[in-house]
Amino acid sequence: MLLKTKLLKTRFYLPPLRKHSVFRSSLIDKLNLSSGGELIIITAPAGYGKSTLVSQWLHHFPHTFAWLTLDSSHNAPLQFWRYILNALQSIQPSVGIEAKQFIEQSEAFQVSDVVVSLLNDLDQLSSYNEANVNDTLNSAITLVLDDFHLLENKQLLSLINLFLDHQPSGIRLIITSREAPPLALAKRRANNQLVTFTSKDLAFSFKESQQFFSEAMALELEESTVNNLLKGTEGWVAGLQLAALSLKSGNINTEELVKNTGLDRHIEDYLFEEVFTHQTEMVQSFLIKTSLAPRFCAGLTNKITESDNSQALLLKLEQANLFLVPLDNHRTWYRYHDLFRQFLLQRFQQLSSESQQNYHTYAADWYEQSGYIEEAIEQHLMCNRWHSAIVLIQTLTSEADSRIDSAQLERWSDCLPPSEAASIAPLLSAELTSTPSVTETATLIQGAEPLTQREKEVLTQVTQGHPNKIIAEKLHISLNTLKVHIRNLYGKIGVENRTQILVKMNQQEN
Repeated sequence: MLLKTKLLKTRFYLPPLRKHSVFRSSLIDKLNLSSGGELIIITAPAGYGKSTLVSQWLHHFPHTFAWLTLDSSHNAPLQFWRYILNALQSIQPSVGIEAKQFIEQSEAFQVSDVVVSLLNDLDQLSSYNEANVNDTLNSAITLVLDDFHLLENKQLLSLINLFLDHQPSGIRLIITSREAPPLALAKRRANNQLVTFTSKDLAFSFKESQQFFSEAMALELEESTVNNLLKGTEGWVAGLQLAALSLKSGNINTEELVKNTGLDRHIEDYLFEEVFTHQTEMVQSFLIKTSLAPRFCAGLTNKITESDNSQALLLKLEQANLFLVPLDNHRTWYRYHDLFRQFLLQRFQQLSSESQQNYHTYAADWYEQSGYIEEAIEQHLMCNRWHSAIVLIQTLTSEADSRIDSAQLERWSDCLPPSEAASIAPLLSAELTSTPSVTETATLIQGAEPLTQREKEVLTQVTQGHPNKIIAEKLHISLNTLKVHIRNLYGKIGVENRTQILVKMNQQEN
């Protein structure tokens, strides 16, 4: 069976704005004052609105940007830079072409070569932007690395430091993290190239708390109540939301909430219980089972829960503000608020070992069938299905277009018992080669711009004969958006319909 791994597209999605969200004017003013060549670090515990702040800024002050949501798999250096290159090429197709060739070639190379090549491309882009754009905001592109605290690989952090040491003036880098990133920041701080936001900056003010309760949560509270809740949560946005949900449930009044919860170290456990226990058994079961996936869509949750109504339930949970975060503007992919997911995972781990294994297996099967092989491997490893994980690892790394590097393999190997890890040990030193894909060999008409990453994905689906509706579902985009990509694709390749694309591609192969 032929396996092809994919880059998970939701990691590139800018989180959409929530209706009636509180506009953080003073923080956004500070972001607007930033410029190219600067590093912006936003550090705070989960639930302080780090990602929301950056998303709000990019929505209200649009300019050229790329967004990448990180997870633990990005600790593999080549995997990390693959995602970085794809993120940047989605907005600047000419950037990182040579760097990507380094990754795809079979010859040995230093990962630092990828970083240096990318820096050179960004430096050229910086010179062009400075000469052609006058305003500070639009003269630099913005690259957002969300959830940076999940990166801990020392080699990778060293490479990121290399990037920061030579960061061109044409790119503004924004990092969101739950803790201070382990980067060499003294030099940047001394040169006034470092902008920081902390939980103190992100905490809601009294005025913002009032607006949040009245507009976002539709609750009219006395000023004294708002003040007490604000004091107890210390402006923690998630804590205020939990308090509002508890009040909206009708099972506790404001006096009891302020008086009895303490609203300090115990607020999280209390309010999670208060929210969760007032859901129906069906909703509770859905929440617990689906918490095993960091990100999910209706198809995945249908598989895990063995149902066919997940889409309607997801929309219902989102409307109820039940800590469901949409990852795209089409309401296709979602994730749970980090703290809420932690709470749910505690209950997931209370299920029988057999049940846990079954749900992880359902998820792994869906990921594999949908082409997300790395995610399938992760699910098998979580439930100690060593053989299934090893089979996928071996099959994946045997493919000609595999991009799995040794650091990723080492991470998977560390998850296996020593006796099982021995079976993939030979792969750790094997060099993985690649052959050009159909999107890489497509001949463009003279003067046409390179295909964007999304246009390459569309071309691959078209050449496989999929109808528009199926392609839109696979790429998690609307039909109208797909038609725009297809129209651009036709223009760049110099064809007028699907038949001509297939004929042209067959001619190139022959």
